[in-house]
Amino acid sequence: MVASEALPFAKTGGLADVLGSLPRALRRLGHDVDVVIPRYRGIAAGDRIGRVSVSFGAQVIDAEVFATTNDGVRTVFLDHPVYFDRDYLYGTGGHDYADNAERFAFLAHGALEWAASGPPYDVIHAHDWQAALIPILLRTVFADHPWLGTVPAIFTVH
Repeated sequence: MVASEALPFAKTGGLADVLGSLPRALRRLGHDVDVVIPRYRGIAAGDRIGRVSVSFGAQVIDAEVFATTNDGVRTVFLDHPVYFDRDYLYGTGGHDYADNAERFAFLAHGALEWAASGPPYDVIHAHDWQAALIPILLRTVFADHPWLGTVPAIFTVH
């Protein structure tokens, strides 16, 4: 699962509640679930497990990858301070950050780069607009990957 927020790490609304409970419910049913979110300011959880590089236009942007496991659910954090070390998750004073589209395109692409380096997933579930590029990236950028290009994707708008 890929989202912009999840309890107990980052919350502005109901999305975090769903990402805090749905993976645990699936785990109780016997499924292995990873949740990928940004490593926002104030998130200290997790141990460094790797690094991803995302080709973003003419540039390559790197992120450290951290992970922690609670209640059998692994939460993976993409740590790129330029995008995620900010006072608020989405913006201030009732206005979005001007680069939100870029920030969350990076989240989507970075989550898939990280997924591509590990064992196969059965499905990738993208949550809300912040992860909306995932189904498109799977069939374009990752189309030739041995398993990621054909993995089923779910997109849920909350």
